[in-house]
Amino acid sequence: MEIAPAETVRSAFEAFLRGDLTALQELVDVDLEWTYLDPTVEDPTPATCRGRQELEKATGQWAKMGLATQLEELDGVGDKVAVILHAPGLDRFRARAADDRNFHLVTVRGGKIIAMRACRDRTELRSRAGLA
Repeated sequence: MEIAPAETVRSAFEAFLRGDLTALQELVDVDLEWTYLDPTVEDPTPATCRGRQELEKATGQWAKMGLATQLEELDGVGDKVAVILHAPGLDRFRARAADDRNFHLVTVRGGKIIAMRACRDRTELRSRAGLA
């Protein structure tokens, strides 16, 4: 029996937050497509990288920041799941302010996360996710 996309995403982000790369890898497709916003640019153009190794690299960078991060919101429609992470102090590490939050639209197929897209704010995230 396949786990619901929202539960797959919750499990993956909880593994990420506790630094459990093994558990995270089990939930992420090896060919993950990850569209991100460069934190060093005030108005970044979305860029895309591929492969689970890029996510692993970013996880290591996140850990070095030492931020106490929590999963603030998770809401899904079909295979799309909107995720909001809150990390007090995050904005001091980037050129644009986002109220110390990261916004991600995650796509799940076959029980694996196949795509993640960073969004600028809650409005963009909810629009892309098809949420009211």
